[in-house]
Amino acid sequence: MKKNHTNTLLYISVTVISLLFAGCSDNIFDEASRQHGEDRIQLSGDIDQLAVTRVNDNGFCDGDVMGVYIVDYEGGTPGTLKVSGNRGDNVRHTFDEPNYKWNSAYDLFWKDKHTHIDVYGYYPFANPESIDDYQFEVQRDQNRVSENGNMGGYEASDFLWGKVADVAPTTSVIRLPMKHRMSNACVTLVQGDGFANGEWANTEKIVLTTNVARKASINMADGTVSVAGGVEQTATIPSRVGDEWRTIVVPQTVNAGTTLFSITIGGVPYKFTKNENLTYISGKMMKFSIRVDKKVGSGKYSLTLISESITPWENDLVSHDATAKEYVVINSTKGHLKDAIIAANKDYTKLKNLKITGEIGPSDFEFMRDEMSNLQSLNMKETIVYGRFGYQPWISGDNSHDGVERKYVIHQRAFDDKNSLVRIVLPDSLTGIGERAFRNCVNLTGSIIIPEGVTRIGPSAFLWCNSLTGTLSLPTTLEYIGGGGAVDIGGAFDGCHFNCELKLPNNLKYIGHHAFRDNPGYYGALILPEKLEYIGDLAFFRDQNLTGNLTIPQGVKAINQRAFNGTGFNGTLQLHDGLTSINQGAFSGVPLKGELNLPKSLTSVGESAFNGCDFSGVLKLPSGLVSIGRNAFAGNWRLMGTLEFPEGLESIGAGAFANCRSIEQLIFPESLSSIGYEPTWGDNGGAFANDFGIYSIVCRGEVPAHVLSGAFNGVAKDNFTLEVPESAISQYQSAPGWCDFKRIAAHHELVCRPSVACALSTEHKQNLVINAEGEWEVASKPDWCEVSPASGNKKTEVTLTIKGMAKNAGSRNGKVVFRLKDKEYTHECNVSQYGYQYGENEWLTLQKATKGNNGGINIVLLGDGFNAKDIASGEYLKTIKQEVEYFFGIEPYKTYRNYFNVYTAFPLSTESGVGTVNTIRYNRFNTTFTGGVGLKADYDEVFDYSLGAPTVNKGNLNQTLIIIVPNSTDYGGICQMWESGAAIAFCPLSTYGYPLDTRGVVQHEAGGHGFGKLGDEYIYHNAFIDFCDCTCCGHVNELNGAKSLGWFDNLELTGKMHSVGWSHLIFDDRYSDIVDIYEGGYMHNRGVFRSEANSCMNNDIPYYSTISRESIVKRIKRYAGEPYSFEEFVKNDKRDAGTVTRSIDVNDKRTAHTYQHAPKIHKGNPLKMPKVRRHRR
Repeated sequence: MKKNHTNTLLYISVTVISLLFAGCSDNIFDEASRQHGEDRIQLSGDIDQLAVTRVNDNGFCDGDVMGVYIVDYEGGTPGTLKVSGNRGDNVRHTFDEPNYKWNSAYDLFWKDKHTHIDVYGYYPFANPESIDDYQFEVQRDQNRVSENGNMGGYEASDFLWGKVADVAPTTSVIRLPMKHRMSNACVTLVQGDGFANGEWANTEKIVLTTNVARKASINMADGTVSVAGGVEQTATIPSRVGDEWRTIVVPQTVNAGTTLFSITIGGVPYKFTKNENLTYISGKMMKFSIRVDKKVGSGKYSLTLISESITPWENDLVSHDATAKEYVVINSTKGHLKDAIIAANKDYTKLKNLKITGEIGPSDFEFMRDEMSNLQSLNMKETIVYGRFGYQPWISGDNSHDGVERKYVIHQRAFDDKNSLVRIVLPDSLTGIGERAFRNCVNLTGSIIIPEGVTRIGPSAFLWCNSLTGTLSLPTTLEYIGGGGAVDIGGAFDGCHFNCELKLPNNLKYIGHHAFRDNPGYYGALILPEKLEYIGDLAFFRDQNLTGNLTIPQGVKAINQRAFNGTGFNGTLQLHDGLTSINQGAFSGVPLKGELNLPKSLTSVGESAFNGCDFSGVLKLPSGLVSIGRNAFAGNWRLMGTLEFPEGLESIGAGAFANCRSIEQLIFPESLSSIGYEPTWGDNGGAFANDFGIYSIVCRGEVPAHVLSGAFNGVAKDNFTLEVPESAISQYQSAPGWCDFKRIAAHHELVCRPSVACALSTEHKQNLVINAEGEWEVASKPDWCEVSPASGNKKTEVTLTIKGMAKNAGSRNGKVVFRLKDKEYTHECNVSQYGYQYGENEWLTLQKATKGNNGGINIVLLGDGFNAKDIASGEYLKTIKQEVEYFFGIEPYKTYRNYFNVYTAFPLSTESGVGTVNTIRYNRFNTTFTGGVGLKADYDEVFDYSLGAPTVNKGNLNQTLIIIVPNSTDYGGICQMWESGAAIAFCPLSTYGYPLDTRGVVQHEAGGHGFGKLGDEYIYHNAFIDFCDCTCCGHVNELNGAKSLGWFDNLELTGKMHSVGWSHLIFDDRYSDIVDIYEGGYMHNRGVFRSEANSCMNNDIPYYSTISRESIVKRIKRYAGEPYSFEEFVKNDKRDAGTVTRSIDVNDKRTAHTYQHAPKIHKGNPLKMPKVRRHRR
């Protein structure tokens, strides 16, 4: 129990995003909670006291209980605090003093990784029945002490409240400040004249607080307190400590002339009043000092008010009234602490709690360290100390070691390896803390307050003090924080576990090696002082919860090795132009973002300096840069545009720009001598590995730089021209590394893109882009081709026309040759033409609907990546027709086939196949495998083209199924869907065995997603859908969004038998043998439910579940303009029970992300796309 609280600080330790929350819900103690207990929210408490009178400086005692509410945000809006139904409802937290922690009545978890919370706390614990009108009453007898587990009267009256708002899910500690919400009246009686020696102490003295209301109404949402009852007829008995009487009072105003205090001296009562109103202010202490004089002769007392003030309550020095483990106070002279303890009749070998006054020196520190084996708590607040500082790494040469004994310095190694030491209070007069002063004091707990006046802290001062879990407070006077990289010499605070914001003082000049490393408890923004000159190696290494922007001060000339490696800074980085070097790993793994502006004076970027950051925009390299280390900028995939390397740069290290996939152009200087590759790093070893976005490389050197094999792994070497000096073309064509590029030409000479064209028997027009340094012309061409214009200057777009020929004609090939007029330099474009029975873009009706009232439901099948040779061979049409049969080879489409129109056409692609992020294919609809969300295309072009089918128009486009058949066997299918109902199903030619063959792709993507609007039932993740934190697939919100559109009838988020959408089938004798409730689906095995064990939407077998078949039939009937009848559905329904039990081939070696992708649902309506909007039909 506590006597009087000062400003109370609560710490909420939050570990990552939990998989389950337990507020007052039924799920508090379910299995997930037990499995993921490490993700719970934890609380600890502190009281920041100005004077330390107890060994347990935190101010709470064993068994103290506080209440906590946690309220979720709703979107971006704060939630409303309620009596119940919050994320956490008045959760008891009990202080466990022996273990120095708070124990929660039950575990609390985050809702998910996105939802913010507000946290409310109050003390003492109760059971509020209202949020805006919590009835509270201060005690009449506040002098009643705590005993037998019952709270003392003063403590029970001291209501504390606090709130921290808008807390994002985080691993950081959340700090909840709690303050006094009542007011306090403090009366001090001061001995005056007329008392004999010892008489004052024996004189009866009583103070009572009168004419105040004790009942209060508290708003728990904002902590405001108001009077809830009338003035009490009985006086309030204050808590007395010596000659001070403290009364906790409900904030209120007492009118002028009303008795405030009844004071009795030696049995004689006196009344204390004021001539003006007195207002008791919330959180303030109203102090009155009254002198008592005794008149000589008469013995009468006179009382005089000698001072009156209003002070912050937290400045009060009185602490908790529980049984205190008091310090033994020893007054020492320097060098004689041991003698002073013996003189006080104390056994120093058993002494645990020591407070020293006077002076101590080096030998006294060594005595405490080596001989006081049970010393736990040491208070040196009033001590004058002497010591030798030791190693000062900020000074070079012979003067780096300060071996002189100095006043106000804690001696080097004063408490080195002192494992018994638990608590420490440093001297107020301190100026320095010597090397290794508290190194490896592994049981030193709580917070560390470095006093004002300290200017230097030596290396290893608190090294490995991993039980320091409170706050670190550094003085404004601090200039040097030592560090080191040796085995036994490290950073001053290396390995501590403080939980606080790291506030660095403005006068700080030097932060040594490892100074603050390996402390994930530091959180929030870090402001480096303007006077800072040096940041050592690993200074903030792995302080992962430091976040926000980072600005390097002007005085810092180099960022040393791994100084910020592994920190959590997620804002921008500001570097000044005075920096000359950024060394190995300086910012490695730091999620800094925005543009990276490198200093103009920079000469070297070390290995992994910016590896794994998240910078964006164009990177401009300074002109004086000489070397770029290995992995220097690797993984900064948002860096984009042209990367020009300065003249003078000699080497680019292995992996330097690996995975910078948005860089588009490289310009290498003549000075470049080597580009690196590290084979042991696999796919990431090349200097430009996986830079798929590069489409232009310019080399200015006459002599090719030495390129190690693999330096450009992942760069599409056949998709663009490597531009080199004209005189060096042959050298580059034969040089290792460079010879892998398929197109090498003179820099700024002549290039035609694309350099290939094809046509069927009908006339074909194709645009080409000529990039030329000057004037160009067509030097030669086949007579069946025309080029317009036939000449031009610099970059020009031309139209190549391949003339028509007879359908039964044979193939023909030729070349269009372009020439630079002044240099006689040429470039060729290869052209070919094939005779075929159907013309380019000609529509072919494969099936005409014979049922329905609206003229049929349209299906359009279009190939992409099929060039003229592919189409003329007959394989294209054969493939399309096979896709149609696959689509209608499954029920209910087989039964309802006559409701559909089916069309195809002959869209011509310049090149065969589809592109990827690092390979370009010139195909009709720009179908590309994105690497992240499956296949995509120019959707506007696809919809516009489909509107050319005979019965397709804008009125039925959203009910038309479009199937794109990419000419590829490499990628799994995906369905792109629009909220309006429109869909494009991508169905590549699968080479997997049953059931993952092409048939399975068509029936899953086109029949299941595209037309049926069904959800995936397969499982990728062993996780609850509502607590999975993956980014590869949808979760609850996405599933609910689809269901709001009337889709995904085959999935539910409830397993209740009468609540699922197929409940009518479960108890129908015609389906009850197979329809039930099975957990797992929509990529997750828990928290989502399907109706049958297997189906096409699960593992691509040729069978839709019953609810899926019914949903498809409903859609067919609606699109056809016919009524739906369940009994009619049952009458026509067919199922192959044998098919249902078929399993996937045991030899299937697919992985989830190489085969199929969840459908992508787009906002809006394709009718609003530009080309579709302009289409006349």
